[in-house]
Amino acid sequence: MDEEIKKIVEQNLKLTEEIYFMTKKMKGYLAFQRLVSLFYLFIIIAPIVLGIIYLPPLLGGLFNQYKDLLGVQAGSTNPIESLLKGGTGGLDLNNIDINNLPPQLKQLLDKNK
Repeated sequence: MDEEIKKIVEQNLKLTEEIYFMTKKMKGYLAFQRLVSLFYLFIIIAPIVLGIIYLPPLLGGLFNQYKDLLGVQAGSTNPIESLLKGGTGGLDLNNIDINNLPPQLKQLLDKNK
């Protein structure tokens, strides 16, 4: 009976050691996965934050150049907001008089004919 208990305890010890090593490997793998997921999150979040910070001034300058063509009001403080709210600012594209366009636009239209 003592030998049988000793044999069972030794077998139990071997299995416990095996479980310990497997658990240790899993713990390392989970730590690595956490780091990778944080890295992926950073890759997704960082461009969004940078875009929110740096794009409005860049797009503001771009929209300032095309205010007249887009039909945005001259006194508007935020051209992007006014474009989003008012669309084209009441500009009817079907009733544009080609003779009243700026010369640069006329040249572009003539090239495309």
